[in-house]
Amino acid sequence: MLRDPNSIAKDDRVIEDPVMEPFFITKSKNGGFAVYRRVEKGTNKKKYIENIGYPSNFNSALKVVSMQLLNFSEKTHYKSVKEYISAWNEVKTKMETLTDLE
Repeated sequence: MLRDPNSIAKDDRVIEDPVMEPFFITKSKNGGFAVYRRVEKGTNKKKYIENIGYPSNFNSALKVVSMQLLNFSEKTHYKSVKEYISAWNEVKTKMETLTDLE
């Protein structure tokens, strides 16, 4: 579901990083996390956010972002499982430089 980018509560923390674009994470003041993707739609390229999910903790949120980065990458065809896993490891390594995901 798409929603207005300004619909995020003012009390929520927004966690952004160029490595995660077009995705970002929010943490509500009640403690829950959410992962969003920035989307532009229509001829006027109106800006929206799309909810990706509600991970239980910050490390899980980073893992969700990592998988989404892989799935929304420009590459759409992998000739082997090994090639896909290699691409996953590249994305995961970028995210691990931000924090320890274990």
